[in-house]
Amino acid sequence: MVFGADETRKLIDMRRTGAVEANAGGASVEIMAAKMGNSIDVNRKLQKTYMPVNAAAVREADLARRIGRGKLALEQNEFKKLKLSQRES
Repeated sequence: MVFGADETRKLIDMRRTGAVEANAGGASVEIMAAKMGNSIDVNRKLQKTYMPVNAAAVREADLARRIGRGKLALEQNEFKKLKLSQRES
């Protein structure tokens, strides 16, 4: 009734939507297990059911990779590269 006459979702759909949104927002699986009242934090089948791969998580992982790549590049540049002279033959 709250969402209108055309709303067809069931409670299980709302649980999945909530889990997907919480996951995209950075909630840990332990927090989600407490919220959902199940063992999603240790049960891979539940994780696949309620936390499928989503675009927001993919973008977050890509952002983390870019940040990590930058940090690694900075570490590599801390050491001066040796320039070897070329011998003339």
